[in-house]
Amino acid sequence: MKIKTLLSIAAMFAATMMFTSCDDDNDDVDSSAEKEEFFANINKELVNKTIIPIYTNLKDSNADLLEAINNINDSEATQEDVDNACEAWKAARKYWEQSESFLYGPATDFGIDPHTDTWPFDRTAFDNYIKRYPDLADDEDAQAIVAEAIATGQSLTGFHAVEYLLFRNGSPRNIEDITENELWFCTKAAEDLYLASVKLVSAWGGEITEDEEALLEEAEFESRNYGENMINAGNAGSTYTSVTLGTIQILEGCQDIIDEVAHSKIGHPYTGEDKNYIESPHAYNSIQDFYDNVLSCAFALNGGADKISNYTANSVIAYASAHYPEEANNVKQALEDALDAIDNMKRPFVTYYQDQSAGKAIEALEALDDAIDKLKEKLED
Repeated sequence: MKIKTLLSIAAMFAATMMFTSCDDDNDDVDSSAEKEEFFANINKELVNKTIIPIYTNLKDSNADLLEAINNINDSEATQEDVDNACEAWKAARKYWEQSESFLYGPATDFGIDPHTDTWPFDRTAFDNYIKRYPDLADDEDAQAIVAEAIATGQSLTGFHAVEYLLFRNGSPRNIEDITENELWFCTKAAEDLYLASVKLVSAWGGEITEDEEALLEEAEFESRNYGENMINAGNAGSTYTSVTLGTIQILEGCQDIIDEVAHSKIGHPYTGEDKNYIESPHAYNSIQDFYDNVLSCAFALNGGADKISNYTANSVIAYASAHYPEEANNVKQALEDALDAIDNMKRPFVTYYQDQSAGKAIEALEALDDAIDKLKEKLED
């Protein structure tokens, strides 16, 4: 009887262990499935609530900028028209900088980032073109040559070409100082900026007008749908072999721009490595650029194009708050600290690039990068 009893107990124990083991396996499967579903929603909302809205705002703002510059071309234009164009530049610039946490995709693959945002503007090459073609505003042959340089180059186009032609020392230029040749060049650069933003919206699967479709056809621009690629992460046809890799891309995109702001945009001039490496120096917009770059990270992590201190239910921070609250809180605090440190930098940066406030901003950005890195390690498990 004792042996039978012992065998029965052993059998019951084995069955219990087997049942428990199966439950544990099922829990792991359910947990993994839940995580994948959550991450799939994160990826989808990044595309639909952050990337496409910001690029659409950029496109529309670039259209406004082009219209404002065209108004300066009017024979009855006044200084107010130049002032309005400068404000339009700042508005469009804001949306570009707020997109820099997701430069992966078409902005990189089609060279749109360097084409849109290379600095400093090559003033020497620009002056040479103006000297070489003194009748640029009326000479169609010269216009074709310069237009090609604007469309295919990097240092003579983009936001900083328009900036140089509209601003001096942080203020709008006097309308009487803007030559016809400069205004023609500025208009062409603004047209090119608008086209670049139409490409970005289209490539991510956003809506564009029939006229904008015609622009893309004329430019012979074709692209796969990067939005679908991100949304379908882990499925056949996507370049992301797992849902998690798609979500990790969000964090890595943030880290890329944080590193650039800390060690290039602020760091190069601050350390003396390159004192001319100053973004938006003519508009005195550098610190606003840095601030908007960090906002870009907040929007990407919080799940919306207007989410600064709060977050959506389907966001990286929402998932992290539920599963890794310490890491989530560290990222949230580091975001606030970085924004505060940048906002407290001495202005204008082009004058005070070696002020200690710039060093403090670098430290805050490095802390933000570290916090995101620790969260990324948790999400990759």
